[in-house]
Amino acid sequence: MNKKLLTVAVAAAMVAPMSAMSASNVTLYGKAHISQDYVDADSNADLFDGWDTVSRASRLGVKGSEDLGNGLKGIFKMEFQIAMTDNNDDINDNDGGSIKMRNSYVGLSGNWGTALIGRHDTPFKISTGRLDLFADRMADYNNTVKFFDVRADNAVAYVSPTMLGGLTLAGAIVSPGGSTVTGGKDGDADGPADAYSVAAMYSNGPFFLAAAHEFYSDDMITPGGASDDFKLYRVGAGFNWEAFTINGIFEAHDSDPTAGGEDPTMWQVQGQWKFGNNALKAMYGDYDGDDGAEDQSTYAVGLDHNFSKRTTAYLLWTDVDSDAADADYKGASLGVIHKF
Repeated sequence: MNKKLLTVAVAAAMVAPMSAMSASNVTLYGKAHISQDYVDADSNADLFDGWDTVSRASRLGVKGSEDLGNGLKGIFKMEFQIAMTDNNDDINDNDGGSIKMRNSYVGLSGNWGTALIGRHDTPFKISTGRLDLFADRMADYNNTVKFFDVRADNAVAYVSPTMLGGLTLAGAIVSPGGSTVTGGKDGDADGPADAYSVAAMYSNGPFFLAAAHEFYSDDMITPGGASDDFKLYRVGAGFNWEAFTINGIFEAHDSDPTAGGEDPTMWQVQGQWKFGNNALKAMYGDYDGDDGAEDQSTYAVGLDHNFSKRTTAYLLWTDVDSDAADADYKGASLGVIHKF
């Protein structure tokens, strides 16, 4: 092959994948989120007592779509959580291997809605995600109030288009393939929908409302289905008026395996006031542990400063007061978030 033909061949080889990416509308995105924390663990063995630098759900992802004609699109997403700070008690190994999968799926989308298969947040989790003003921070409502959110492997999900002036419906089923909620393996957890999750969300102007239900079969709780089915219920509401936001979430569990089969309830209210490029935030929440589990209450205050739409710095203080032995803690966190 002469030099001219070789040059053309190399150029074609380089242009082909670029053209494919362009045709598929591929986007590279991510978020870097690191905080400098001080925690007074109050003998809480699950937490480090002192100063620490924490990577908070920092991530890198690629997503895209292809126009298939007649309003139909093929879609995909692969998202990875990357530990940008020490995550395994070895400060010198640069956290080798500390990459986790986040939402990753393939699917189809059209004017009828979106269908996908793979790994994804359940509709139950999605239903009130926008109501957590402290998401991915020390005062995240999953950590402080014990709301139960799942990113399900083996999910088949559907999300409707927006209809009736702001209503969106979502549903998902999970084929566990022997997997369980508690991390063991059970061959009886073999159905096409041993777990399912449904949600309805309504957004119109300043108002947001959500209701959701999630179910896990007894075979996904203990081997042989010795326990009861695990059921969860959640409602949420938000109101945003000019510079002010107020949100509320309530959740109830039936036969919660993480609470010894008890039926705990939990709730939280959050508020925010924006002024200039700043936002002052506060929350209060409560966990009622039913008969056998311990109660827990929590509060947090925080201040955000937005340098731009993509870069935010924040300071927060949170306090968790638990009836459980050695479960109290309080702490301060100074963080920076950059999205791209």
